[in-house]
Amino acid sequence: MGNSSSNESAISEDVLDEYVELTYLSKSEIRQIYKLFDDLEPGVLKKNLHYRFPIEQIDKILPQIRCNPFRNAIYRIFSSKQDGHLSFEDILDLYSAFSANSPQGVRAAWAFEIFVHCPTRSLNIFADNASVTKNKVTKL
Repeated sequence: MGNSSSNESAISEDVLDEYVELTYLSKSEIRQIYKLFDDLEPGVLKKNLHYRFPIEQIDKILPQIRCNPFRNAIYRIFSSKQDGHLSFEDILDLYSAFSANSPQGVRAAWAFEIFVHCPTRSLNIFADNASVTKNKVTKL
């Protein structure tokens, strides 16, 4: 219990309230995500909430992404700096986008964005740009 409360206090209530306002996540979900990443690299987030985790580290605790055929596209889309690393805020965006509380349209938009940027997809009809035309959709 003592360790849990120290993790909770590592994020101020003001910052936690801001994350709740900006995402589809609850305070408890944000605290759980924080603990998951704090356990991965103890103390780093407490010192620097903007620390960027290498995707190889993230793979260790997120097997649902590590084993996903869209893995590279997911990381590329959610990495704010497109550098093979994700910050805590990038990770919150990722969790929020696929949260059960996220509206279906938001989840669909993120899924489409990931699909468009996945180099391994069999239909490469969006490669020229990310614009959607009636002709392209018809080809699908």
